[in-house]
Amino acid sequence: MSRPAYRGQANAAWRLFSGAVDRLQRAHGDQILEDQKRLGELVSNYHNDLIVQMKVLDGRPTSDLQRLSVLQHQGVATGLLDFTESPLVAIWFACRDQPDEDGKVFVLDIDDHQVANGRKLSDEDLFGMERLVYYEPDRSLGSRIVAQQSVFVICNPPRVPEGRIRWVLVPKESKDLIIEHLARLGLSASVLFGDVSGLARANARHTLLRRKETLSPDEYRDQGNQAYRVERYEDALAQYKSYAAALPEVAQPYCLLGDTLSALGRFEEAMEAYTQAVERRTRPTDVGDGVTTHSEAMGRFLLHGIYYNRGNAFAAAGRHDEAVLDYDRALARGSVLRRSVLFNRGNSKYALECFAGAFEDFMSAWSEHEGSDAALAAGNCKTLAGEFEEGMKRYWDGVRVGVPERTALHCRRNARILEEVLGALGSSDYEVRREGNIVYVGCVEAAGEAGLFTFAGNQGNAGNTPSGMVTAPGGKGYEGGPGFKVFVEAREN
Repeated sequence: MSRPAYRGQANAAWRLFSGAVDRLQRAHGDQILEDQKRLGELVSNYHNDLIVQMKVLDGRPTSDLQRLSVLQHQGVATGLLDFTESPLVAIWFACRDQPDEDGKVFVLDIDDHQVANGRKLSDEDLFGMERLVYYEPDRSLGSRIVAQQSVFVICNPPRVPEGRIRWVLVPKESKDLIIEHLARLGLSASVLFGDVSGLARANARHTLLRRKETLSPDEYRDQGNQAYRVERYEDALAQYKSYAAALPEVAQPYCLLGDTLSALGRFEEAMEAYTQAVERRTRPTDVGDGVTTHSEAMGRFLLHGIYYNRGNAFAAAGRHDEAVLDYDRALARGSVLRRSVLFNRGNSKYALECFAGAFEDFMSAWSEHEGSDAALAAGNCKTLAGEFEEGMKRYWDGVRVGVPERTALHCRRNARILEEVLGALGSSDYEVRREGNIVYVGCVEAAGEAGLFTFAGNQGNAGNTPSGMVTAPGGKGYEGGPGFKVFVEAREN
């Protein structure tokens, strides 16, 4: 899967229905599930009632989808199905309740071309599309949405087609152990429900208050994670520095410092932090509650993410030679991020004008998962090399795949422009030379006057991975190269 989204349910027997469908079924009987048209009408009317009530209570100028997102995260039954981009968050929800029942984690590829991209859904589209769609709520709607890395899936008809979903069972015997382990990785109710209502429950009158003089390493880490998720990077940096001071021989604090410094655009400092993490790879790993342990496998897992993120920092700083070396190291130590590493390494080779090597990386990324980002970049490599027919083929591959949609549009645009270039040439007898980001094409039998054609550049790098074995997301990376131009001119024999 190129972009998996996960959903954890504490009881494996629960059906994958939204809360709205469950309520409607109880009100109208099981037969309503067989009448998809009637069920769709009931869901629509149900949402209209909720939205009207929400508008009365909260007069803010938000969209209907945004209102439903807030209601869903406050526990209201809506037609939205909660998914998350963090597998650990999904596992936590699969284990939090129902201790005597097996749980289940569902996985859906929201980048699949059969799943409509819901990021630009309007209120008019709300539950009106006759297919599976996903919707990314605005992160400004609440810290709970940020902490849980939420995406919502909307089903029309209101069931997820079985062929689109996969799942794994979570044995009931493992639930307590998993919850304990996730707590050591910084995942807990206080983190996932870190909004006003969650704060109120955690500090109610009869909730036990622990006296403490200083924070533990786990608490420094958790507070840093909470600040990071709501993009308070300076606050996160301060907490992670304290985490590193408390555990100076452990790699994870330096991973988190690197991620945060990358998010702040302080890439040179980020590289140093990642290097500090690399130097500590053979030392104990923090597993929480003041416990550290070491294993070679865990060290390799850490290195895979560290080298990838440090490569992104090198690339963002324009140090592409060093970025390529780090991407090589990441590939040698794992396959989890293989497509992202290949694509990002291709971007660095492209920036170094090593177009043949970049083309190989982009095509390898395409083989891992067909995406218009790799097709666009591969087509640009061939166009810059004067291999226009091959470049055309790659651009149209990206149009055919159509995902990501914005990059597929760039593929279509570049293909159309390349058709104009070939039309202007008028024959196959031409010479190509390149100076910087301009490709000069001289043709004896040019079909028209000299012309300048502008092409869209590559998509930027895939972002960082959480390299410190916690749920905070990584920082940013290289933003991608500029576009380029092709200049067609007549030349003498």
